[in-house]
Amino acid sequence: MSTDRVGPDGRIAVVIPYFQRNPGILARTVRSVLAQTGVGAFPIVVVDDASPVPAREELKGLMHEAGDRIVLVEQPNAGAAGARNKGLDSLPTGTQFVAFVDSDDEWNPAHLSNALFALNRGFDFYFADFYQLGQSVTAFARAGKINVADHPLVEESTEVREYRGDMVDQIITGNILGTSVTAYAYGRMPDLRFRLGFRHTGEEYLFWMDLALRSRRIAFGDRPECRYGSGVNIFSEASWGQEKFLSVIVDDIKYRRRILEEYSISRAQRRALKSRIRELRRSFTAGLLHHVRTHRRLPSQAVLRGCLSVDPWYSLAMWPAALEVLLDKRRA
Repeated sequence: MSTDRVGPDGRIAVVIPYFQRNPGILARTVRSVLAQTGVGAFPIVVVDDASPVPAREELKGLMHEAGDRIVLVEQPNAGAAGARNKGLDSLPTGTQFVAFVDSDDEWNPAHLSNALFALNRGFDFYFADFYQLGQSVTAFARAGKINVADHPLVEESTEVREYRGDMVDQIITGNILGTSVTAYAYGRMPDLRFRLGFRHTGEEYLFWMDLALRSRRIAFGDRPECRYGSGVNIFSEASWGQEKFLSVIVDDIKYRRRILEEYSISRAQRRALKSRIRELRRSFTAGLLHHVRTHRRLPSQAVLRGCLSVDPWYSLAMWPAALEVLLDKRRA
């Protein structure tokens, strides 16, 4: 564990977007942030994005305990990207580093000190391993997309490593990042923001892409530093046969098409993205057929229009995809 404290070279702030239906979850997350070890006092910006369970009520006791360390910002619903951007817009003057945590996740006590250990040594981007929802195996181990031994330990640390790979390729072909374990040098790129227009997912991938391209050096913690919860997990309610399942796929296609259109990437990366888009079209078609069989009706026009606006080629790709799905079912 690193022991750097917030010093005169910079200040770190934590941004928490909040949109919960379940009481008690936000307080649990904030307590895990306040329990960070080896760091000085730092502000916590909580953005209440028109949550059904008001943050002001949830944090009443903690705000009394923590004093002015907790900065509560309330706004009309703007989604995850809009809430995170509002948090960035509301940072105290002089903030040099920012860490994110979603309002249903819990940090391990060493997370922030490890992030500061790296950021205070000139790294622009820090991330760490974590436990995904309901998992006992870490995200790095489950993905199998990073060999930790290929990345050397940073001086004086036993768990913070310098990332030596191609992070853009990592995001495209084998993503291992999670927003709740991401911290970065905000002072070097104060204009960086999350993309709007995504309902469930996608904006975080584009943010990581932009962050990776603008970072000179990247570090990561090789041990799990966060456990994800289910309060705002995009897949917790996106079960098979539901419209949210289809909406998540639309966002998944959308951000990959954005990468194809907006970023200079290799031919291999383009092939990987196009292959994944074909898989997602097939998944959307399978979900669409299941929805019709289960509910005896088509999904809402908004879902169908959303798919076609994001992926105009789907109107042609749907029929071979549907045939493939039906043939697979006959073989099963």
